[in-house]
Amino acid sequence: MDPYITAPRSSRWRRGVYAAGLVIPFTASQLWALLVLLRLAPLDGLVGQALVLVLLGSVAAIWVGWRWTWRLGRDKDRQPAPKTRIPT
Repeated sequence: MDPYITAPRSSRWRRGVYAAGLVIPFTASQLWALLVLLRLAPLDGLVGQALVLVLLGSVAAIWVGWRWTWRLGRDKDRQPAPKTRIPT
């Protein structure tokens, strides 16, 4: 057993669940808004170009939200590994 490994914290699971609780409604609202835009907006000219930018922004926002959720619920903590001591 490696003495430098920190014990997993019990709050890790709860942080991931809370983060998912925030990201899931956000994802649903983003997808709903995109579907409304695709259904109602004409896709020609500047409106079509703006819709592409909105689509890319929504995809980026959803990806960042889920990445944040994944990092909060991960096993590893973000603490640096302890330095090994040189025997003197």
